[in-house]
Amino acid sequence: MTSPLVPASPMISPRPVGHSLLQIVPSAACLRCDVCCRFPEKDSFLRPFFTADEIQGAVAAGLAPELFPSPDGTQINLVPNPSGEGYICPAFDSTTSQCRVYDVRPLDCRLYPFALMWDRAHTQVVLGWDTKCPYMRDASSSLVEQAAEAVAQWIEQDNSVATLAQYPRLIGRFQDDVIVLRALVRVTERVQAGKSSVHTEALGLQDRGRLEAALAASAGYQGTPLAAASFAYHYVWRHRLTYLWAELHGHLCLFAESPDGLFMVLPPLGEGPLAQPLEAAFRFMRERNGDSSVTRMENVPEAYVAELRAFGYEVIGKEPDYLYAAADLADLAGEAYRSPRAACNRFMREQGGVLEPYDLRDRTACLSLFQEWREQKQRAGSDDWAEALLEDAAGAHETALSAGFELGLTGAVVRVAGRIRAYTMGVWLNPSVFCVLLEVADRDIVGLGPFVFREFCRQARAKGACWINTMDDSGLPSLARAKHWYHPARLLPNYVVTEFRR
Repeated sequence: MTSPLVPASPMISPRPVGHSLLQIVPSAACLRCDVCCRFPEKDSFLRPFFTADEIQGAVAAGLAPELFPSPDGTQINLVPNPSGEGYICPAFDSTTSQCRVYDVRPLDCRLYPFALMWDRAHTQVVLGWDTKCPYMRDASSSLVEQAAEAVAQWIEQDNSVATLAQYPRLIGRFQDDVIVLRALVRVTERVQAGKSSVHTEALGLQDRGRLEAALAASAGYQGTPLAAASFAYHYVWRHRLTYLWAELHGHLCLFAESPDGLFMVLPPLGEGPLAQPLEAAFRFMRERNGDSSVTRMENVPEAYVAELRAFGYEVIGKEPDYLYAAADLADLAGEAYRSPRAACNRFMREQGGVLEPYDLRDRTACLSLFQEWREQKQRAGSDDWAEALLEDAAGAHETALSAGFELGLTGAVVRVAGRIRAYTMGVWLNPSVFCVLLEVADRDIVGLGPFVFREFCRQARAKGACWINTMDDSGLPSLARAKHWYHPARLLPNYVVTEFRR
C-alpha cells in the first residue's frame, strides 16, 4: 500500500511509518482502494522511485534485484496485473491489496497521497495532493491543510532536502490533477543551485515556422533527411510526450519529456558548430534527469556522426528510415514490383475507387476506420510491443486528422461503396522528399493497402517528389517485411547519441 503521513487529527488515528512521517489515510481505506500501486502503462511516469538505500532495503525484503534498472537509484519495473488489465508494482499483492515491502517502502510511496512535483513552468518545487486518491477526495480541507503543513516542514529539513538534491527524480513533473498546496522554497533553492539557466517554451502550433526554418538551416538535414526532420512528425505525439524548445548558443534545441525524463528529439538546429549547444543541452538534461539513462539525443543523421564521435559522445545506431525512388513506387514497373502491382490491379478490378483529397469533414469516418483497422490487426495476432504501438498511434492519428492543415500535412482517402476504407497522410521534408507519416486501409479488402500507397506516391511524384520516405519499421518484423516488399533504394542511417560513460 502507498499511504503515508502526518499529525494526529480527531478524524483519524495516524500511526508512525518511519522517518517522522505518519499515515494519514486509514489502512481500511487503503485496502478498499483500487487506485494505488496500479498503472495503465508499463512505463508510467508515476511508478515509484527508489533511492540506492531503498533498493537495498527492498531487495533484502524479497524483491528481485532485476526489478531495478540501476542500483544507484531508479524507478521500479512494473509487472503485468495478474488480476486485471494494466500493470502493478511488483511489491503489490493484488490478492490482499497489501505491500510486500511496506515497512521499507520508498519515500515516493510514504509521501502519498501527497506528491512532490515541479510547477507548470518547472521553476518551483511544490507539494500537492493527488486527487486520484479516493480518500483524499472526501477528506476535510482542514485535515489536508494540517497534514500538508507538517509534511512541508519535514521535507524542508536538511536531511530531506539533501536526499532530494541527490535524487531529483523524486520530484515529479507537473500534473493537472494534483492540487498545489505549498511551494517548497528550500528544496527549490538546493535543487536549482548551480544549475544552468535554460529558458524553455512549450512547443505549440505557432512554433512550426521557427522549427522548419531551423531545420532548413541545419547542414545535417539537407538532401534526403530523416522523417524526424519535420514539425508534424513530433507534434502528433504530444499526447504521449511534452515537447519543449530552447535557444542554446544560437541553436534551437527540441526536447521531449517522457515518463522517464527529458531527452532531445533532434540535434541542435541551426548554423555553426555544435560543440557549445550540445554541451549546454546535455547539461540541462542531466540536471533534469539526474543519473537516468534517459539523457540522450535521438534522430541523428549520419552527417553528424564523425563530428559527434570526435567530441567524445557515444553514437549508437537505431532502426533506419526507408527511402524509395518516387518513380519506382508510382510506376511499380518490372518484375521486382510484380506482386504489389498485381494487388493494385485486383483492387481496381474488384472494387474500383480513386484517391480523393482528405477533408476535415472526413475526420470522424477516418477515426472510426482506425478503430476497425486496429481490431483487425489484433485479431490477426500481435505481440505486446506491436499492441503498445497501436495504442500510442491512436492519439497521433487523431491529432493528424484534426490539425492536418495547421501541421502542413497532405492527406487523402479512398472510398469503397461510398464509405471511406483507407486514408493516408504525409508531409514534405523538402521540395524533393515526401514522407508518408501514416496509412490505414481496411485489411479485408484485397489490394487496398498497395493501391492507396501507390496512388499517394503518384500524387507526390506529380508535385515534384524524387524520393519517398516511409520512416522506420519500429523494430516490427512484419512492418520491415512490408517495407522491403517495395524495394527501398536506401536505408537512411539513424543514430542515438549519449554521453560516454566509463
